[in-house]
Amino acid sequence: MNFLDAVRQFLASDTLSPHGICLLWRPELIWTHAVSDVLIGIAYFSIPLALGVFLYHRRDVRFGWAIWMFVAFIMLCGVTHFMMVWTLWHADYGVEALVKAATAAASVITALALWPLLPKAIALPSSDALQARIAERDEALAELRAAMATMVEMREHEQRQKLLLDELNHRVKNTLATVQSIAVQTLNHANDREDFRDTFVSRLMALSSTHNLLVKREWTSASLRELTDGTLDHFGRPYRYQGDDLALDANVAVSLGMALHELATNALKHGAWAGAGRVDIEVAAGDGEALIVWRESQGRRISPPQSRGFGSRLLERGVARELGGSVVLDFPAEGLVCTIRAPLSERLRPAAD
Repeated sequence: MNFLDAVRQFLASDTLSPHGICLLWRPELIWTHAVSDVLIGIAYFSIPLALGVFLYHRRDVRFGWAIWMFVAFIMLCGVTHFMMVWTLWHADYGVEALVKAATAAASVITALALWPLLPKAIALPSSDALQARIAERDEALAELRAAMATMVEMREHEQRQKLLLDELNHRVKNTLATVQSIAVQTLNHANDREDFRDTFVSRLMALSSTHNLLVKREWTSASLRELTDGTLDHFGRPYRYQGDDLALDANVAVSLGMALHELATNALKHGAWAGAGRVDIEVAAGDGEALIVWRESQGRRISPPQSRGFGSRLLERGVARELGGSVVLDFPAEGLVCTIRAPLSERLRPAAD
């Protein structure tokens, strides 16, 4: 007998009776077996289908090949139950035997593969352990981010300190240059040592007052109204500021502060404040231009000076150059009028409300 004959004989069902004969073809038994086996077979096919979908979408799962072996084993179990329904009416027990043999082989292979994997599976961390590790990792990441942020704040702080030191160095040099210029000009026009001392100290105090105002604004800008009050209040003489307020950058504030001091000193010595007069400061900003007018009235009658002093040169040259505008000094008999015109810019602009 050759192999094909042996297969034909193994699959032959002519001399066999379907399984229903053993149940005496009783309908209640036949259909109970049939329906139960069909439902079990469907369940066996449903379970591996769900596992297959899971593995398809979660290809990172460890020991996935072992689960595929379970899929094959369970599906073969489902086929055996369908064959049991078939053999209720058809005596194909050879085919059923082959299906059972395949199922047995798959189950044995799966069982043999399962036991070596068991220690590895047990060693896998539990969900609680994974959550704990994730929490530890998140905490470590948070600490790392905080440390990096601290390093970035320290780096920015160092850079800011360097910028502040550079700015301070620049400010000190400018201040020293201003003081040097004040000293030289005061010395050139002083009548004697006492006159030099009084005038020089007075001008330094005016410069100091402007610096105090700038420090309060962190050297970003200064208000012309505040600068005027800070410069003129200590003279104790009547004045009035009317009109717009202007925001001045540091250099413009220093120049205008010195100019206001010189105008006030001149008014006290020779102008309106030498008598019972007053000073009006009128400010207007519009059409791209700032207009500042210092007007003295009701004081002594004056006449134009015979020579230009420090204050005149400071106004007509220094302030005009700093503002990029013009300064005009008029000397009508009723009192000095100083008119300053300059284009509006980032350095000289209307103050915010």
